[in-house]
Amino acid sequence: MVTREIREDDARGRHTTTHRELFLHSGGALVLDTPGMRELGVWDADEGVDETFAEIIELARGCRFADCSHKFEPDCAVRAAVGDGRLDVGRLKSYKRLAHELADQPATPERPERSRRFQKAVRTPRPRAWLARPIEAGAEAPRPAPRDDLETRGR
Repeated sequence: MVTREIREDDARGRHTTTHRELFLHSGGALVLDTPGMRELGVWDADEGVDETFAEIIELARGCRFADCSHKFEPDCAVRAAVGDGRLDVGRLKSYKRLAHELADQPATPERPERSRRFQKAVRTPRPRAWLARPIEAGAEAPRPAPRDDLETRGR
């Protein structure tokens, strides 16, 4: 894997890779190098999480409360399984982390919709005639006139 030095001015890394690559760590973990992507999310993975953590789903059926969070509720079958060694606490933490992330995500990835007005404003070149006017000594530089197709917000 190609690497570069860290920038001295802000102590951050530099973009080096130009393609996706999956690495297997010696401890068994997988590392995915995705240049240009800041975040990966989980969408529409309810069934996958339930299948991956089937033993936790099965244990949860034995909880006293149907909406048990497996944290503080009395008669929690999942916590009992952790307590008596039938369920690894790390596995429960992984399940809770994924379930929490899934609950915070929309059902489908949504792309921010841009209004037609905004798209038109971005594509329409702005007249630059005001730049060509000479500025007299001591005079304030002229400001461009607000565009008709955009709202001005108290600048």
